[in-house]
Amino acid sequence: MKSYLPVAPFENLALSLSGGGYRAAAFHLGLLTYLSSARWKDKSLLERVRILSTVSGGTFTGVCYATTITEGKTIEDCYSRMYRFMSEVDLIGEGLGKLSAFREWNSPKGRSLINAFSLVYFEKFDENTFSSLFNHDTHLKEIIFNATEFSYGLPFRFQRTAQPERKFSTAYLGNRQVNMPPEAVREIRLADIMAASSCFPMGFEPINFPDDFRHDQSPLLDLLEESYGEDQWGNKCKFPVGLMDGGIVDNQGIDSVIWAEQRMQEYKGSLAQFASRDVKAIDLYLISDVSSPFMDSYVKTEEKPVNKWRKWSFRTFLKAGIGFFAAGALFVVLACLLERSFWTFVTGFFASLLFLMSGLSFFLSNIFNWLLKKFSVPDFFMKRLGHFTRLKFGVYETLIMNRISSVQSMVSDVFMKQVRRQEYGRVYNDRMWNPRLIMNAIYELTPEQTIIRNENDKERLSTELKNPSPALMRTAERAKSMGTTLWFTPDELAEGEEKKRSMLDTLIACGQFTVCFNLLNYIEKVLRGKENREVYENYPPELKTAIQDLYTRLLSDWQKFNEDPFWMADVFRQTIKP
Repeated sequence: MKSYLPVAPFENLALSLSGGGYRAAAFHLGLLTYLSSARWKDKSLLERVRILSTVSGGTFTGVCYATTITEGKTIEDCYSRMYRFMSEVDLIGEGLGKLSAFREWNSPKGRSLINAFSLVYFEKFDENTFSSLFNHDTHLKEIIFNATEFSYGLPFRFQRTAQPERKFSTAYLGNRQVNMPPEAVREIRLADIMAASSCFPMGFEPINFPDDFRHDQSPLLDLLEESYGEDQWGNKCKFPVGLMDGGIVDNQGIDSVIWAEQRMQEYKGSLAQFASRDVKAIDLYLISDVSSPFMDSYVKTEEKPVNKWRKWSFRTFLKAGIGFFAAGALFVVLACLLERSFWTFVTGFFASLLFLMSGLSFFLSNIFNWLLKKFSVPDFFMKRLGHFTRLKFGVYETLIMNRISSVQSMVSDVFMKQVRRQEYGRVYNDRMWNPRLIMNAIYELTPEQTIIRNENDKERLSTELKNPSPALMRTAERAKSMGTTLWFTPDELAEGEEKKRSMLDTLIACGQFTVCFNLLNYIEKVLRGKENREVYENYPPELKTAIQDLYTRLLSDWQKFNEDPFWMADVFRQTIKP
């Protein structure tokens, strides 16, 4: 079988930063910092990244890095800005504060939680518009921030390509079905792009394009009423369209990299040096991912003993209503018989209260039928669904809890993992992409995965890689344990006894030592592996020397990480600016 090993490894890189809230943002920050320290020939690996594709939490890190280097600043500046934002800004508190401050809401955006968050991003994180990414030429030639649109159910891309006039540069600003003119994308605030990319379902409502993206300096966005181009049926989508989290259709941003690499193949002129001299214009594609292929099995809710309120049914309310009505009628009769006005008032008051309780009980007894009519359930089903009025509430509890848990599992696990497998298959099942891929996953160096990897290791990893230290594995296990949230709790930011580090530092360190491990693994098992050994041996001597030099430096760092998983995180932490 023909080998598609890259002709020039490590020359041109692509990078995907997955979704996953602050867990993703911090882990990817660790990845970037390590790549900035690992050098290939005369430049760092980070400076060799040509394509950057981000989703949801990864967009926080991607926006920060892209704007930092366009301003001529360093990775240390990016680190400082990201670290302080995640550790010092109370995103939830400030976002909810803006949402509830009715008298102070002076934004052209609609009042919603996601728009309140975007205002916090703008004030506390980044005040740039997308135009800032066009102002300076950097090593990033293709920048894509991913969302999902709710008119066609497709990825919606905010992207910049270095050579838009070329054949493959139909880098649709949005997608092929619903898009915007090139000039309009420059007016969009990066804070609003972050909001759109991380607007996850159930946590937020959709953010509407272009309505919620308008501001006091967006004349072109103000004029947009329909899509810039026609869809495949010859129609133009009418605005606004709802946008939500990019992870709904591709949580790793892989499709965007595939399209961007095709554009790179067509680079001409001053950009020809980045065009394809191989089967791909990209020599190494790193997919940094905090999601997992594993999921907990569905566990059904067991029916609890039918006692107390669980014995009730909708018919219980009917009986209660009849009882309250009868008691109220009795009090009315009593009030009429009493001669003293005080006791007449008291009995009349209780009669009114009982009638009110009777009305509420009758309403509750009929609420099921009312809901069926509200949702226009056909009469055929109405007659049969009447059986539900006799069910005990304890039975309802079990039925509802099982449905909620199964739907939650389907959306957050089954659906997302199926999409994940399909997207990874797009590159791992492609023989041209396969030998130039690294999946940098947050869970790889946990104790459980280390055992599994060693048991299935057919090509025999070196002893150094096979046996990560207990301290390193504990750090990876703790990083993996954080949920998908847009905050760190005070406990997670605290540093405790026995050298317990904050969750933020733990995630950053995990990103650093995991990519170090994976780069070493790539050199050992792909470049020098059995399948590609003949091609590797035919590399020019100077190229093999450069690979060995990189391997030696990576191995030295790996040994340091095993001794102290936080050594590089501590180095960067010292660069944080007040």
